[in-house]
Amino acid sequence: MNLQKLLDRIEVSEITGDQNPEIVGVVSDHRQVKPGYVFVCYQGLNVDGHSFISAAIKNGASVIISEKRTKDLPNDITGVVTPNGRKAQALCAANWFGNPAERLKLIGITGTNGKTSTAHLTYGILHANGHKTAVLGTVGHTFDATSNGKQPLQIDIPALLTTPDAFQLHAMLKQIADAGVEYVVMETSSQGLAQHRLTGLTFDTAVFTNLTQDHLDYHGTMDNYLAAKMMLFELLSPTGIAILNADSTATSRIIQHIQNKNILTYGLEKAADLKARDVVSTLHQLAFTAVVNKNIRINLSESLFKEIQTTIKLLGKYNIYNALAAIGVGLRYKCSESSFRAGLTSTVVPGRFERINVNGKPAKDFAVIVDYAHTPDGLENVLSAARDIAEGRLISVFGCGGDRDSGKRPKMGAISTQIADMSVITSDNPRTENPDDIISEIVSILPHDAAFMCISERRQAIRHAILEAKPGDVVVIAGKGHENYQEINGKRFPFDDREIAAEILHNLSSQSQQEIVNMNSV
Repeated sequence: MNLQKLLDRIEVSEITGDQNPEIVGVVSDHRQVKPGYVFVCYQGLNVDGHSFISAAIKNGASVIISEKRTKDLPNDITGVVTPNGRKAQALCAANWFGNPAERLKLIGITGTNGKTSTAHLTYGILHANGHKTAVLGTVGHTFDATSNGKQPLQIDIPALLTTPDAFQLHAMLKQIADAGVEYVVMETSSQGLAQHRLTGLTFDTAVFTNLTQDHLDYHGTMDNYLAAKMMLFELLSPTGIAILNADSTATSRIIQHIQNKNILTYGLEKAADLKARDVVSTLHQLAFTAVVNKNIRINLSESLFKEIQTTIKLLGKYNIYNALAAIGVGLRYKCSESSFRAGLTSTVVPGRFERINVNGKPAKDFAVIVDYAHTPDGLENVLSAARDIAEGRLISVFGCGGDRDSGKRPKMGAISTQIADMSVITSDNPRTENPDDIISEIVSILPHDAAFMCISERRQAIRHAILEAKPGDVVVIAGKGHENYQEINGKRFPFDDREIAAEILHNLSSQSQQEIVNMNSV
């Protein structure tokens, strides 16, 4: 590819040296540079990529794209200056891989909570309707493909980021498009949007779940956080549809921001195009009837259902919002009534209100639930849902991540002790912070008579909570969900709440009640 083709749609302030050399690769990591490569750099939050220009040239870079004019570049090196290196990086990635997104219908999902569940429910509906679909997000990247023998198959790629970096993203989109996939359901994080990883993409549908406190360590204020979320709707095509949670206070601001867009709303409390009634929430299933408002504001086929009874395996009433959002996407693409039922009923999302089994079966006497809830609103939702289905006590196990928004820590402590009968406060991913310091902030505003205890070692905290459980109780282990590691001082150590809880439950299943009492007293 020549340089001018790579620079298509990129704002360029100046070019020095050869104006249109042939290039053989493009990266933003100087360590990956090879002879003939383009090196894209920008000022990051903690590291200035411009400081690696010399190293990139030493590794063979022939073109440097930067936000600052580089003095004294060698005569055989082309220098390109652009106002925004992050945008340039995204557009370079798109151009390099042949703009694969243009062959796909992109469905973006943003919001504080519910992105993953909504994405997988949406995938379930589209897949059940016969559409070759991909889902990119927190728990991994999955897409439908066809083997050489023309047999359908599913390809799974682990996820390092909810929204991949631009080069990884477009490489995957090319692989997905080449496999004949039609739809891509994509979780779009606020950081991914703010860092312009999605610049150059055009979305056919954009979904908003909710907005509550999170990531203020990055965004600073809730206004900035919302502004990052709203960037998704700026990427909607002129004929695209926005699917919005009518019950979220942020939705009115989004509607003002995206004037003249097609809008479909969903919710439980306020007036909406898509609502739910006859809700039945148990420890085994969530059932409800989805109802389409006859005055729905977007044009839908008359053959679509007006109401449909369905169940989902994702438990907790808050998951009705996620299901309604997914149904909204299915309505947008005119999926069949049977596809809604099949897709919703079959979808399972790892670490989202996931009940832990013993030897393949749920524990008989009490329930252990693992959930990814790691924000005040998320924790309140999962604990409230567990409270609704608990016949006995509710026991909460949670912590807060290090090097992240510390303002939510005391809020989460208050929420847990107000809803749960017992809270076991522990370590989450402490990263570079001392776990005991994080725990101290969590309990800082709790009254002395609050029912909680602090056990910084997470395995011991989970063990204690499970040993405390009696028939009819529900134990919720929150914060990590699907994660299979614990991050401590820059390293990730194997740690999976689900595996640890299952191991403890398995050991308990073969022990006498007296042994359990003795263990609990240790």
